[in-house]
Amino acid sequence: MNKKEFYHIIDKISEEKKQEINNKISAFSKIKSGSNNDIFAELVFTILAAGTSAQLALNTTNILVQKNFVFNASLDDIVAKLKSCYRFYNVRGKYIYNTREYLRDSYNFNFHEIFRNIQDPHLRRSFFSSDKRIQGVGMKAASHFLRNIGFDEYAILDKHIINLMKEVGYIENDYAINKEESYLYAESILKSIAKEKRISLPVLDLALWFYKTGKIIK
Repeated sequence: MNKKEFYHIIDKISEEKKQEINNKISAFSKIKSGSNNDIFAELVFTILAAGTSAQLALNTTNILVQKNFVFNASLDDIVAKLKSCYRFYNVRGKYIYNTREYLRDSYNFNFHEIFRNIQDPHLRRSFFSSDKRIQGVGMKAASHFLRNIGFDEYAILDKHIINLMKEVGYIENDYAINKEESYLYAESILKSIAKEKRISLPVLDLALWFYKTGKIIK
């Protein structure tokens, strides 16, 4: 696929799916101003989404938030609940529980205060991706989480997007997103594309994700 064909795909999907994409982005923005539990639920989703499907992660998150379960449950109870509906129940259960307890003990579980204190986009993402006490969250998951609660400065470089960038020739076939620098480089390419097309990164991401999967989930 050449650049002209790639740009045509972006134009076509962003126009045909404009309402659905805009509705999704609007829903993201509402979460940021919502409750701390709503914001944490998105963090749970991104922890669960790594290495599996977005739909499974969404279905599992919906189960965990019922009756405020995931906000109060013990580690053993979270693992047991995940075991009934999710493959990586031990590891991800620990990630969710330990992250929740760290944010509760150190920040009073107050995401709004965290965001007020960290205005810089790079530092905001680094807060979630670099602190080892926030478990199961690297650059991609932190970007996904922040995008899903209404911040529009980040690209979600999952396998679909990376493979598409390789297909068009923006990055080499052996390019690996294994360090912060490599993530930022690939992200900068998508930022340039979004700027050239005069659309936001979330619009670009959702359009490309739809092209590769036929779905707009989150």
